[in-house]
Amino acid sequence: MSTSSSGPIGPQHAITDVIDLESRRFLVRYPAALVVGLSLAGVGAFALTGFLGYRDSAEPSLTFTLFKEPWPLFLWFCALIMTLEVSILRNRVLRGKMVAALGVTLLSMLIVGAAYFYGKEIQHLLDNLFQNLLHIRSAIPEIGKSKFTYAIINFGLLAIFWSDTIRRWIRGARGEPINPTVDLGLDDGTSRKKKKEEEQPTLEELISGDLIAGAFLTLLLALIFRADIINFFSDALQIHVSITTCTVSWPFGTCLGGANLTDPPTLSFIDLLQALIYLPLGLLILAISATLSGLAAGGGVSERPAHSPALVDDARRGAAPIAQDVAATVLNTLRAAINRRAKLAAGNFALSWRNVIWPGLVLVSVIAVATAAREIQNYLHLLSDKQTCTVPGFLPCSYVDNTLLTNGQPYTSIALALIYGVIAVLAITLSMALLVFSRRVAENTMRFLALIGLIVLLTFWIFSLALSLFNGLFWLVANHAVRVPFPQPGASTIGSFLCFVIFGAYIVFRRMRGPRVPSRAVGGGMAGGAQRISDR
Repeated sequence: MSTSSSGPIGPQHAITDVIDLESRRFLVRYPAALVVGLSLAGVGAFALTGFLGYRDSAEPSLTFTLFKEPWPLFLWFCALIMTLEVSILRNRVLRGKMVAALGVTLLSMLIVGAAYFYGKEIQHLLDNLFQNLLHIRSAIPEIGKSKFTYAIINFGLLAIFWSDTIRRWIRGARGEPINPTVDLGLDDGTSRKKKKEEEQPTLEELISGDLIAGAFLTLLLALIFRADIINFFSDALQIHVSITTCTVSWPFGTCLGGANLTDPPTLSFIDLLQALIYLPLGLLILAISATLSGLAAGGGVSERPAHSPALVDDARRGAAPIAQDVAATVLNTLRAAINRRAKLAAGNFALSWRNVIWPGLVLVSVIAVATAAREIQNYLHLLSDKQTCTVPGFLPCSYVDNTLLTNGQPYTSIALALIYGVIAVLAITLSMALLVFSRRVAENTMRFLALIGLIVLLTFWIFSLALSLFNGLFWLVANHAVRVPFPQPGASTIGSFLCFVIFGAYIVFRRMRGPRVPSRAVGGGMAGGAQRISDR
């Protein structure tokens, strides 16, 4: 995909901006072929998902095997995610970040597509392969029930965190910027110079903040890697992987059920133990550093810590009366030091978590669109069954429980699809903002997506009607034995059409009124006319 800026990137635009907030014009120019291709691919994905993959006797075995899961819709949603990523990271300066984002997205697609849609089939295929060829099926545990899976994920996240943290400590010890930021093209020369002159955190501040951040990370992992929590999420995602306490324990050693004292420690216990090590160390380093800064205010230490607030206010304190309350001076300086270090710790906390969180958010976004695709498939299939199952001698129902057709389940499915869609949008937006480490990315991208959403809302009814015409075409060709996933009038089609009518009526009304004249100009014209009449 080739994208280019539709206007020069100046002080008012960042290189990650995709829309000009003042004029509401796009700063990315998409090739017409790309827009047409994505539109037709979306129509094809919805058609394949709606017309094929039903779980009844009328569905051919080939199409059932290929389309029983909504992978066309899933791939189309992922293509939209990758298009958004390229749009935000299109500048050459961000080329490395764009490659990283696309790589993580592709990896997430493979993981989610394999585990979420075809996990059972892949596991069955692997089991048969090893059973027939190597005869070691019993030695290959299921991925979701293997204790090594959770240990690798747990300690892998910690390894990523600490490798990035140690790299930042080394850079800080060398006097180099601990986290070189990307110039988004918003700063002029004066602001850049001011940024270079800003204080950098000392090594003590850096270490204390990272230790506190590591404590929070291990505490979060201790809460997640519990058998009850993982079972809850597996049931919510319809994966149904039942695990025990032994599954989320140290993978080496014999576990007798999780209640024996000789059992290996659980991952939750190990993470909690780490948190209780990192947090006190971080707080101690923070307190000692702040105490030294407080003592330095009155010359109580031989060497004043770097970046001490006393260094900034030496002239003012030298002119202060000698009888000034020393205790108050130490207290105020200590408070300033703690406030400053707390701010730095918060910044270090965010930086330390960034390389752990943004790939996780990409994975969350991909999982959300996969779930949304499945809910949309349920919605379309239920709509079709609602039209065909009630006709005697017609196609059989794909859902055995016919009450699903009368209790509002189709609308529940589409509502859930919208919720998961919102989650996916928020997750990928926050992920890109963390990757660049700029709040502006999130703000500008959300405005961009709001405008895109308005365009889709106003044109959705046309696409829906076009798909509905395929119902009529297949109805005639197949001699009335056809699915009806796009019946009309549909609730979403009616809603989109009403929005189009309301918005169109508003535009027509504004054009009929003509351009608005400022009140000052009107008043001035009346006053001028009165003056001319009086002169006559």
